[in-house]
Amino acid sequence: MTSAGVAGILGAPVIAQSKQKVVLGQPSEGFIYIPIYVARTKGFFEQESLDAEVITFSKGGAEALAAVLGGQSDIYVGSPTVQLRAQEKGQLLKSFAAVQTQFGSDLVLSADVAKRIDLANLSDPKAKAAALKGLTIAVAGPGSLTDLMVRHIAQFGGLNPDRDMTITPIGGGGSMLAAFGQKRIDGYALSAPTSTTGIERFGGAMLFNFAKGEYPPFANFLFYTLIARNDWIAGKPEMAQKVVRALWKGLRFAKTNPDEAREAVRPFFTQVPKGEFDMAWALSLPSFGDNPKIDEAGMLQNYGFLQEAERRPVTVPVAESYTNAIVDAVAPSMK
Repeated sequence: MTSAGVAGILGAPVIAQSKQKVVLGQPSEGFIYIPIYVARTKGFFEQESLDAEVITFSKGGAEALAAVLGGQSDIYVGSPTVQLRAQEKGQLLKSFAAVQTQFGSDLVLSADVAKRIDLANLSDPKAKAAALKGLTIAVAGPGSLTDLMVRHIAQFGGLNPDRDMTITPIGGGGSMLAAFGQKRIDGYALSAPTSTTGIERFGGAMLFNFAKGEYPPFANFLFYTLIARNDWIAGKPEMAQKVVRALWKGLRFAKTNPDEAREAVRPFFTQVPKGEFDMAWALSLPSFGDNPKIDEAGMLQNYGFLQEAERRPVTVPVAESYTNAIVDAVAPSMK
């Protein structure tokens, strides 16, 4: 549904003037996109005279980024890790605004597995990671962020993810929950509310609570950003600024009006029971900042993550991976 459609449903003001079309692609639905959902529902895109269409790609970040590179969408709302590997192949693109600044996906294990490995009494992060041995874990797609995350954790625990466990690409949240409920998998990796549904509905448990810093390598991780081709950023700076301003308003509103923001996000997850939804909201909100400026240290976390998960270096100079020029141009209007 476009932002105008959601705004119309909820009574948010729709500004009657000619609007520019902008297409955002995201690799999933989840609480990773809280400020985008808030901006759509509260009419922040319309305030910028934008007609924002959001397309969800169920096969993960690689598919969503390919749509940007091919011109089917303007902006990829996703992981800089996917962007960095594309840059290494000669693609000219970069991050231009921060969306989520703590690691936003989760790894949920079944109740049977949690009991078998005595998860409640495991406190050492390496011991927790090593407990993945022999398990079957579902991810969104090959090379997706969830795939890399599971591989990183396995290696942190001294495992070979291709030999010591089974990683199964399965698609989006619906497929994961169906397989999880039928006990065809031992766990899965995805963001809330899919992760919290596995806990609330099926009695699962998180291997790590990333927001609480239980997994040291992911502390202060620039998780999701707005990513576009360099020619789009340079050729449409005013549109980029409008998108960033709407995102910034969404971030600020979520932080300053959390109860109202929670209700603004609710229409996107009507199929999620209230208890699961509220749990997902409480777990997710602290992982967002109050502005979209990119912190270089957070971007460098993506470099380390990729290098450790894939066992090969990232060759993109960090200065070429992101820009704060758009955020800085918008900043005076957000004071």
